[in-house]
Amino acid sequence: MKKGVKLMQFPLNMDKNENQYGPAPKCYEILKNMNIEIFNSYSRDYPKRIKEKLSEKFKVPFDRIVLGYGSEDILKQSIYFALTEKGQTLAVPDKSWWYYKAIGEEVGANILEYTMVEKDDVFDYDDDQIMDILLNKKPRAIIICTPNNPTGNILSEERLEKYLKAAGKETIVILDEAYWGFTQYQYGEQVVEKYDNVIVLRTFSKFYALAGVRIGYAFVGKNLSELKIYNNRYLGYNRISEELTFAALESDDFYISNNKKIMEDAQMIFNELKTMGFKPYKTYANFIMAKLPEKEFNYLEKELPKKQVIIKFFKEAVFKNFVRISIGTREQNEYLMKSMKDSLKEMK
Repeated sequence: MKKGVKLMQFPLNMDKNENQYGPAPKCYEILKNMNIEIFNSYSRDYPKRIKEKLSEKFKVPFDRIVLGYGSEDILKQSIYFALTEKGQTLAVPDKSWWYYKAIGEEVGANILEYTMVEKDDVFDYDDDQIMDILLNKKPRAIIICTPNNPTGNILSEERLEKYLKAAGKETIVILDEAYWGFTQYQYGEQVVEKYDNVIVLRTFSKFYALAGVRIGYAFVGKNLSELKIYNNRYLGYNRISEELTFAALESDDFYISNNKKIMEDAQMIFNELKTMGFKPYKTYANFIMAKLPEKEFNYLEKELPKKQVIIKFFKEAVFKNFVRISIGTREQNEYLMKSMKDSLKEMK
């Protein structure tokens, strides 16, 4: 084996949308050169320093930025903050992350699901249905995810602003941009300045490949500054995590280069899935969803783990016979495609 060549590790976990390229070299340098004193002392000024860094990078006012242990943490805080009484309505997409509904049920919300519609090779938001919900049903909060997990679709800035205007002051819009960075079509910085009732969620887990670090951040509209009451951490965060986030933010070139490879491979996988007779959907994130015939779905669900490959086989009724593949490195992606093709040959 050539020096410096990294072997694939098995099983290939391509089911949780983790960034398989890993964090930037600067992050490894932080770990390698870490001062031992970091382990026995509390964080002193990280919230201030990281907010200053994020404010500078994204041109969002310092006092509109909140932090959390991953965007999942801030998502939960946001729903608890928005829905203060049982029976208030939370609108969520029907084909999205199951956790939205789970948190809503925790707080006793009336869950109103709106439909993601299928159009050729993409799922999309239904403008008419969402506008009807915002203008006539007036939910306490609505969650919109772009790019949406697991369908991979995005919203244009024009359509997003149409929703935000309709939401007005009565509905809090929680905009989940966990997959920020994989696409240029994201507008959290812009809308948080123009609309008072919006919360924009982001994370270091996906694009920055720091899922194990558990740091997220959000931008909040003027009317939602009280969210910080739920959010403040008196003794700071994990100090190792804190330093790694700074290193990641200073490594744009590394992440942009890897993202180019991810998007190229997304197209490769899209094309390969079509040749297998499956129906893939266009994606703007580091995963791709596809619909399979039931026979092939059941067979691959049983056979791929035997080849040390793990992808997401959905069990929810709205995703019957759907799979989601997290895009890995080129070597991983090629191994996955070969494993799927070999399994299909064996089935016949």
